[in-house]
Amino acid sequence: MTPPKGKKRVDADDEQSMSDEGVGNLFSGGGGGGSAASSSALAGWATPAPAQSQPVSPVTPMPTPLAAPPVIPQPAREAVQEPDPEPELNDADTAKPVGFYVSQNVAARFRRYRKQHDITHTQIVLVAVEAAAERGLAQVVEDARRAPKFQSKLFAVTVKPDDSDLRGLGPVQLQYKPTKAQRAIIDRLVRESGLPDHTKFLAVVLDQFLPGRRDA
Repeated sequence: MTPPKGKKRVDADDEQSMSDEGVGNLFSGGGGGGSAASSSALAGWATPAPAQSQPVSPVTPMPTPLAAPPVIPQPAREAVQEPDPEPELNDADTAKPVGFYVSQNVAARFRRYRKQHDITHTQIVLVAVEAAAERGLAQVVEDARRAPKFQSKLFAVTVKPDDSDLRGLGPVQLQYKPTKAQRAIIDRLVRESGLPDHTKFLAVVLDQFLPGRRDA
């Protein structure tokens, strides 16, 4: 059964009207109020929310490290060895007895001189040595030498002086007690005199210093 023409047209018109209205509302918001609400919603969705600002802590600058001074190489120094301190030479406590030998004549004159002047053996020796140094050691030694037993005009120069036969030498032992300083001075004078040892030097010096008859 065919429906009436009028009825069919009405239904089509209604469907078209509903279709147009629905599409229009979707894009236009369905009138004035709906359009504003849709715009606000879309605007809120499209615009990102502003980020919340965090408090910024102040940055303390790091101190600049000081530059280390340049290292200048120093030249190597050689170790200097300090000399050993010299021993005290004028200390009377360091004095030691020293023996020497003289003739009988010199020994007798020595003892007599000590009693007359009331001085020690050491003081007599020191005074005699000082007198010989003032006179001249070379002259003192020359006067103490005896004439050589072998004499020759032709070979006189080649004859060695005899230091074992000097005036003042003998078998009698005497002693004195010099300090190290005094002994050092006497040893130096012995070397300057050219005599071979300490006892010969003192025997010669005392023979020429002590009062009385000298050895022949």
